[in-house]
Amino acid sequence: MYITQINVYIPENKLDNKILSKKFNVSEDWILKRTGIKNRYISNIDIFQMGLKAAEKLNLEDVDTILFVSSIGAHYVPYYVRTYEKLNIDKLRYGIDVSNGFVGFVTSLHIADVMFREKIANKILIIVSEKLSELVDEEDINTSILFSDAAVAMVLENNDNCVCDHRVIYDSEYLDALNVNDNKKIIMNGKRVYKFAVSNMKKMIKDYLKDYEEKIIVPHQANKRILESVKNNFNNMEFLDIIEDFGNTGAASIPLTLYKIYGNTKIDLKKHLLISVGGGMTTSGITWRCNNE
Repeated sequence: MYITQINVYIPENKLDNKILSKKFNVSEDWILKRTGIKNRYISNIDIFQMGLKAAEKLNLEDVDTILFVSSIGAHYVPYYVRTYEKLNIDKLRYGIDVSNGFVGFVTSLHIADVMFREKIANKILIIVSEKLSELVDEEDINTSILFSDAAVAMVLENNDNCVCDHRVIYDSEYLDALNVNDNKKIIMNGKRVYKFAVSNMKKMIKDYLKDYEEKIIVPHQANKRILESVKNNFNNMEFLDIIEDFGNTGAASIPLTLYKIYGNTKIDLKKHLLISVGGGMTTSGITWRCNNE
């Protein structure tokens, strides 16, 4: 499976550590040490408009399927229906909104793989749009220093005989670590999220490495301390990391990383192992196995 085109929308409003340090009366270094993040971005437009901005420069000729991914999701009328209308796509064979928390992008790739293999789709537009600032209590330092907004749009094609190897770990011991309260704001126990993410990402990567030798690991960009703790266990593996400049963008973090590392070029997904973690608590991974493996 290949990403043949990819583009992003990054909001203009930057929230850096200088602003947050003044607001919460802590040092910039205090924030950086706990998160590894210098910048976050806050959108003034809604999730749907963010997704359209990411997609508007793509060539959508022959796209026949739309997957719209967001942690928050649409109401009543699915985002994929509105995308089909607004982007003037000539023919839509199928579409679906994917709302599966921060693991939503990995989930959408699994769905895309099934669609390709069952010949439901020929060319798929995936839009991942996250406005996590809507879920952040502005007076909560624990979440304000982490979360950010971004949207990514890409066109997927499948021109090989590879099939996905999608694995999921559900760890109910940590259900209380990350959730949304009655006011629709994120509540988080940072120490428990750290323990959950590190232990389960390590476990999943080790399990994959029993079956695969060389993969570029693209982890969910949750927190620099989490990424470094996982990376230290796999010194011979290449990890992609952009969290310092963009913060935690939820389901958008993995495709945003791919764009920032490779740009708008053809990306061979089978070279990569994508690992995401999210509330639930869920760890989700995907890579591709080809006939010669």
